[in-house]
Amino acid sequence: LANASHELRTPLSRLRLGLDLYEKNPDEKRKEELRADIAELDRLVDEILLASRLDASPSLATVEDVDLQALAAEECARFDDCDLSGDGVVVAGDPNLLRRLIRNLLENAHRHGHPPVRVLLQRGGQGVSLFVLDGGDGVPDGAREKVFEPFYRLGGDRPGAGLGLSLVRQIARLHGGEATVWRDDAAGLNGFRVDLPAKR
Repeated sequence: LANASHELRTPLSRLRLGLDLYEKNPDEKRKEELRADIAELDRLVDEILLASRLDASPSLATVEDVDLQALAAEECARFDDCDLSGDGVVVAGDPNLLRRLIRNLLENAHRHGHPPVRVLLQRGGQGVSLFVLDGGDGVPDGAREKVFEPFYRLGGDRPGAGLGLSLVRQIARLHGGEATVWRDDAAGLNGFRVDLPAKR
């Protein structure tokens, strides 16, 4: 709650200041900044509520067959520089939560990494591995677990509330899987790997 209230105060303070400035000198640029602050606040409240709901729920409320490749293709289409490859696979789970997992990883790659962004689906054993990789510096070894903690941000001044990767791990574990930091030194790519059980 302390972390959540701190994160909520920042966009609220910007909104208060922006409204004061807009009243003195109304212009379109300031109005767009206010809209952006409202959108950020809306996303933050949504993430806090979702994290709280997942904490309180030990199992999935909705389980259906989900084509992970189709879901990933839809999310990749939201970005110009996102490449998808790999195997088609069906998993049992909540399509909305799995969409959120993929979206959070892609937004993280675009916000903190560097192009190209690559999504790879790979069958293996009893499940599937989803990789979301980019050409950025990646996560330092000492923070490979910390990045999944709620409200943790590398460097402290990075954009976002530090909830996106925490939600990714929560969603993966609710589906019987796991999310980890991944590095492909040969290809010079860094990112994340999510392992999920395939539908039997």
